[in-house]
Amino acid sequence: MSETHLSVSNNESPSVEDGNRQFEEVAKDLESQAKAISQSQRFQDIHTDPGDVDIELGERVRENEDDFKLRKYFENSMRTQLEIGGKPKKMGVSIKNLTVVGQGADHSIIADNFTPFKFLLSCLNPLNYFKKRELNTFNILNDINGYIEDGKMLLVLGRPGSGCSTLLRVVSNQIESYIDVTGEVKYGNIPSDEFGRYRGEAIYTPEEDIHYPTLTVFETLDFTLKLKTPHQRLPEETKANFRTKIFDLLVSMYGLVNQRNTIVGNEFVRGLSGGERKRMTITEAMVSGSSITCWDSSTRGLDAASALDYAKSLRIMSDTLHKTTIASFYQASDSIYGLFDKVLVLDKGRCIYFGPIHLAKKYFLDLGFDCEPRKSVADFLTGISNPQERLVRPGFEGRVPETSGDLESAWKRSALFREQMEAQQLYEATVEKEQPSVEFIEQIRNERSKTSSKRSPYTSSFITQSIALTKRQFQLSYGDKFTIVSLFSTVFIQSFILGGVYFQLDKTTNGLFTRGGAIFSSIIFMCILTSGNLHNTFNGRRILQKHKSYALYRPSAFLISQVLVDIPFAFAQSFLHAIIAYFMYGLDYNAGKFFIFAFTLVGVTLASGSLYRAFGNFTPTLFAGQNVMNFVFIFMVNYFGYTIPYDKMHPWFQWFFWVNPLGYAFKALMTNEFKDQSFSCAQSAIPYGDGYTDSLHRICPVVGSVEGEISVAGESYLKHTFSFKVSERAIDVIAIYLLWLFYIALNIFAIEFFDWTSGGYTHKVYKKGKAPKLNDVEEERNQNKIVEQATSNMKENLKIAGGIFTWENINYSVPVPGIGQKLLLDDVLGWIKPGQMTALMGSSGAGKTTLLDVLAKRKTIGIVQGESALNGKPLKIDFERITGYVEQMDVHNPGLTVREALRFSAKLRQEPEIPLAEKFEYVERVLEMMEMKHLGDALVGSLETGIGISVEERKRLTIGLELVAKPHILFLDEPTSGLDAQSSYNIVKFIRKLADAGMPLVCTIHQPSPVLFEHFDRLLLLAKGGKTVYFGDIGENSQTLINYFVRNGGRESDPSENPAEYILDVIGAGVHGKTDYDWSAIWKSSPEYSQIKAELALLKTDEELVKYINSSNVKNEVPREFATSFLTQFIEVYKRFNLMWWRDPQYTIGSFAQSIISGLIVGFTFFKLEDSSSDMNQRIFFLWEGMVLGVLLIYLVLPQFFIQKSFFKRDYASKYYSWHSFSLAIVAVEMPYVIISTTLFFFCTYWTAGLQFDAISGFYYWLIHAMFGLYIVSFSQALGAACFDIAISIASLPILLFYIFLFCGVQVPYALLPPFFRFMYYLNPAKYLLEGIVTTILKPVEVICKSDDLIRFTSPSGQTCEQYTERFTQNSPGYVVSLNANQTECGYCVYKNGEEYYQSLDWKYENRWRNFGILVAYWASSILFILGFVYLTKKARR
Repeated sequence: MSETHLSVSNNESPSVEDGNRQFEEVAKDLESQAKAISQSQRFQDIHTDPGDVDIELGERVRENEDDFKLRKYFENSMRTQLEIGGKPKKMGVSIKNLTVVGQGADHSIIADNFTPFKFLLSCLNPLNYFKKRELNTFNILNDINGYIEDGKMLLVLGRPGSGCSTLLRVVSNQIESYIDVTGEVKYGNIPSDEFGRYRGEAIYTPEEDIHYPTLTVFETLDFTLKLKTPHQRLPEETKANFRTKIFDLLVSMYGLVNQRNTIVGNEFVRGLSGGERKRMTITEAMVSGSSITCWDSSTRGLDAASALDYAKSLRIMSDTLHKTTIASFYQASDSIYGLFDKVLVLDKGRCIYFGPIHLAKKYFLDLGFDCEPRKSVADFLTGISNPQERLVRPGFEGRVPETSGDLESAWKRSALFREQMEAQQLYEATVEKEQPSVEFIEQIRNERSKTSSKRSPYTSSFITQSIALTKRQFQLSYGDKFTIVSLFSTVFIQSFILGGVYFQLDKTTNGLFTRGGAIFSSIIFMCILTSGNLHNTFNGRRILQKHKSYALYRPSAFLISQVLVDIPFAFAQSFLHAIIAYFMYGLDYNAGKFFIFAFTLVGVTLASGSLYRAFGNFTPTLFAGQNVMNFVFIFMVNYFGYTIPYDKMHPWFQWFFWVNPLGYAFKALMTNEFKDQSFSCAQSAIPYGDGYTDSLHRICPVVGSVEGEISVAGESYLKHTFSFKVSERAIDVIAIYLLWLFYIALNIFAIEFFDWTSGGYTHKVYKKGKAPKLNDVEEERNQNKIVEQATSNMKENLKIAGGIFTWENINYSVPVPGIGQKLLLDDVLGWIKPGQMTALMGSSGAGKTTLLDVLAKRKTIGIVQGESALNGKPLKIDFERITGYVEQMDVHNPGLTVREALRFSAKLRQEPEIPLAEKFEYVERVLEMMEMKHLGDALVGSLETGIGISVEERKRLTIGLELVAKPHILFLDEPTSGLDAQSSYNIVKFIRKLADAGMPLVCTIHQPSPVLFEHFDRLLLLAKGGKTVYFGDIGENSQTLINYFVRNGGRESDPSENPAEYILDVIGAGVHGKTDYDWSAIWKSSPEYSQIKAELALLKTDEELVKYINSSNVKNEVPREFATSFLTQFIEVYKRFNLMWWRDPQYTIGSFAQSIISGLIVGFTFFKLEDSSSDMNQRIFFLWEGMVLGVLLIYLVLPQFFIQKSFFKRDYASKYYSWHSFSLAIVAVEMPYVIISTTLFFFCTYWTAGLQFDAISGFYYWLIHAMFGLYIVSFSQALGAACFDIAISIASLPILLFYIFLFCGVQVPYALLPPFFRFMYYLNPAKYLLEGIVTTILKPVEVICKSDDLIRFTSPSGQTCEQYTERFTQNSPGYVVSLNANQTECGYCVYKNGEEYYQSLDWKYENRWRNFGILVAYWASSILFILGFVYLTKKARR
């Protein structure tokens, strides 16, 4: 909205109040005039009389009083700006010989588990380095020419796949995702390669709505306004006043005033309606204030009245603010078409017309084509490229152009083409003469913040960006209160658990190791708490890409805002933990030490969070990032300094200690705790027992002790055990924060230079050898033949077991905080019969989708009242199964191809007695009818990754999935939204065929053309508030419908007027729609309503029902919830999962790579363990590390489970398969991958670490590890099933992980556990894993202590070592050896064999197979938990 800035440069400029007063005066002056025009001709679409209407002549839509006010407001704003020295930003666009090259689909093959190996072999093959890689390409756009002056509007028309979106992207200077772009695009007199610094002045608004779902309308728009508030404003006008003024203007323009505090929502979060969300997207783009705006199908989801209001607002702003508008519309009405100045028609990337709108229809008529009566001009132009839609005038058969190449050649031979090229040359000459870039650049500098760089494309400074983003980040965090509560609850609970386990640590040498364990646990806990940052990195990537293209903010400012929000959370959770744990641990009660402890944990939290965020920013997918995170985490834990002291670290990896923030934290906290402390060993000094009272010949049993001293200094212990120096404490704390800053720099680099969204562009991938030739003339002819054949197939009779579906007195209310119950549907009634098509219409937000959700039994929130009946009987358990529901949101599983998705639906939803071949044949017929035959082997993919089918193709697939199920009743929510006219016509025609064959159906439709509207028999019309305005017949030429409204006070309808637009206008729909009548009350008092009530009662009688129900189709079998048996469901769901897992190498092969790399790290870290006493500890920690790696599988499996659970809920709502089929199949599909991962880890570690090589030990090691891996995977799936979203599960994970780590008997042996926690030891599955594996591995080990591991002391004079220690060795483990010839220097080895070691942990070798059986029981119980939790959460919240 930068053009509306009431900028000033002197004291004589008008004030805000003057501007507002002037605006109101103009509005009042024009109000009576506007009302007069509104009452006399408001219903006419153009200025001329009805008999003289000809849309090709370019007459404009008449403006109502709100349009007058808006136009005058912008005119006054522009006049004020010019008066005070502002400059207009008049930037037209000129396109010359533009060709855009994309990658050929035959080189885009669906990735699978072989793909990484093929890539690796290719890299290892030296011959490939000398070969030139052949890249098959195709022209997305071919030699496009055209131009549009500033203040004008260009309409781009074409069928899906014609290149409309690509043209808009290239015009907005987004060319990074294409192979090559040749030709010339100029903005005024600025070439495209120089226009990058003005990126926000040419923006592309995508078709889909991309917003943060938990932000409100105000928060979303206010954030954008903060970043686009100009520096140059009225002297009295603050930034806040400016934002308020523009916000109020825009929400009024687009009818969002009442939605100010409503969250935006998305397909999974309830918020704005689909139409309101689309208006939200439009408003956000308006706020960006660009000079050139490219709109891609921005009327998708809007009702006809709102779409027209939107187009009129574009016209007004183009006229008054000199904006250049380029828009691509599907199903544009004549009213919308008439608002534009020029039109460009594309077919398969080729321009087949460019010129004034009033000459386009005549041009094609002269070529020999014909236009059907009442068909809009835009639909006619788009349909020229479709052989099935276009009509040929008599006498022109065989003479008209057939293919896109023929149409392009005809256009380039035409006189009109030459005229347009001459006009373009004249325009370019004028631009070069006038040099509009001078004023354009000057005005941009005026608007830009004075602290911004001159070459910066951003309006606001980096600091302003960071402040606004930080506030938004806090709003996002606050909007997810449940996750915040879960996070701090986890900190609170886990801190008490840790404090309890390590409660009041022993002040003697017996507490040295556990004191280190407590510090180790706190550091690891704070590190794990931040792991959710990795997942958060992948949320909002497409929003960031969109805002970057709008030049709202630098990506690095977004990163800085995340870091700034991290800080208070880090302080809060670290101090909460420190306050609880520090004093429960019994650490040194010193204020300075406490604050060092707390601030060190703050540093750990910040550094770990930024490191996890870096894993996300440097990787394309969540699974890739998670795999990297897991093996780096293993590295960090191994080279921490706790499990392996620095001196014993493998030299290959010793360097990692110095780049490990956890290592610095451990070093800092250990030196902090042990500084100025000494630990007594009076009871444990060697030798101990009766008779050993001479302290001169005793020594503390720890490294760093001195014979004769019955205590050990903390500094000495650290120096000799860990090689830590107390004097380096401050440096270590500083190092943590320096690493944090380094990780921030890494993130800034990644977020600035990596775009993992493919720039918002979708790229198709196919099965090998199945890709079609793109934009190929011969391929085009073949596709035309297929569609033609499909059209003839549609004429075949369909046998459908339909019925009568009735609903009466339907009321639906939802709870609203602070308000109570809000009524969304108010006493709605109606029916659908076989042979009839019922349209459901109303303005955006009237409750159309809500009504369909209620009727289709999809609602799980709120209160539904009223009666629904099928064939006069209450709905049975099979209702959802026999009902097809085409939902507004296109939610699809990305791992399947289009054909596989359709076949899956057909196999599980059609009746089981239908042969499989027949089901598949029907799938092919639907593919042909939906014009998706060539996409059958294309991967569905996802918009987030940029790989998969387009938005429009997803809508077709959504419809196809329901059609292949052969439903008895069909609900369709905007099935034509986002489709071109011919696709919409084909779908409606097919639906008409289904209705004629006996299927009862109701279809919401927003912008039906007159041709589409004629296919419907009845209309259910809703007004705002979910009130019924009309339910009844439409009548021939819509006369029954129109007469009803005219008879009850509505205006007369023009014969050429679109009936759908007429009724919406009469009832006051649209953004600025108004009406003087309460049409809901009129309806309830009308005779038509009484007739409907009477007929509704009649339809419930057997006598009436028999007229519509074919008795041969009625089956007296027991209703089934699902069409197929449990076994069939399980097999099919398992096969689908198996296929998706096979096609996700970043998840599957990534987990294999993680097992190999982590296995090698662990194996070489504990390389060739020997039989000394210290190697016993190393063996234990080696086995513990293997357990930790298994536990880390949770982080990999959880996101996958949540992804699949979201798709399951959609499938379950349509009764594809049961909850237990899903639960068992997702458990089964993981099993082979877990076993393979375990096997790879086994091979990389077992022999590398030098464990016992006997077969039974190795087999048991592998077997119990595999069983534990299966348990962990199923446990993580059970956790995912129990939690609402992944953020909550990640927040609660630390408690579960520490339960496994702490109570397994390694860090804290059972004997040292406080009595309260001992029951948890026996409930911990990791205890049974480690007991079984440790006893098996250590059983045959005979300990032979190395010299360094012996505890050295001397015997008293006159006694040998053996004599001196005889009583001690009889009652203690280990053995004593003499170290000199006189046998007076003694060395004590703490263990004789491995059995003594594990007996100290109260573990038994005889329990190993019992332990394996217990793990099997744990695995089985976790599967039962999965089944239980999936059952409880099987329905989506809606």
